[in-house]
Amino acid sequence: MPKLKESEVEQKNRITRAYIVKNMELYSLSDEEVALKLHIVKRTFQNKKKRPGTFTLDELRRLCYVLKFDDQEKAMLL
Repeated sequence: MPKLKESEVEQKNRITRAYIVKNMELYSLSDEEVALKLHIVKRTFQNKKKRPGTFTLDELRRLCYVLKFDDQEKAMLL
């Protein structure tokens, strides 16, 4: 069976996950540390990291601040 083309939403989610993981690695932050700064529990952050569409606007704003996203990364979150 041929592979289906990835939808735009799936592609953006994949890119968002990559930015989160990259910046967490860059700044040596664990899931627990990021969750604390977002005022959520670790498991919730892990679930939201898997499915970025579930982040609230407020959480995304804090995430951009905590992980120091550049303008291009911020634009890709939209």
